[in-house]
Amino acid sequence: MDYSTDYTIHAEAIADLFASTFTASEGAEEGALIGVLARRLVAKTPDEDLRVVTAWEDSTLLGGIFFTRLTYESDPRTVFMMAPVAVATEHQGKGIGQRLIAHGLD
Repeated sequence: MDYSTDYTIHAEAIADLFASTFTASEGAEEGALIGVLARRLVAKTPDEDLRVVTAWEDSTLLGGIFFTRLTYESDPRTVFMMAPVAVATEHQGKGIGQRLIAHGLD
């Protein structure tokens, strides 16, 4: 499995992955909402406030995770929120999500 942080060239594939994964587990309405969220995060979040890590195997997108910066006026720390996370339905149960999270945290 290969990891990538170059999300801009794969933005549509990433959004489609999140939409289809959440559709399969939570229904069409939730899948559509999460797909829109993924598209908006990529399109509208400044680069310095967004980290996206994706997992690939043989040019197939297996999973992805978003880290979005949180800021507080009185707190100078750099903090990122981890969400959402998705693993392609046909690849779930193989530990990909756990490895993706660990890689992203590193």
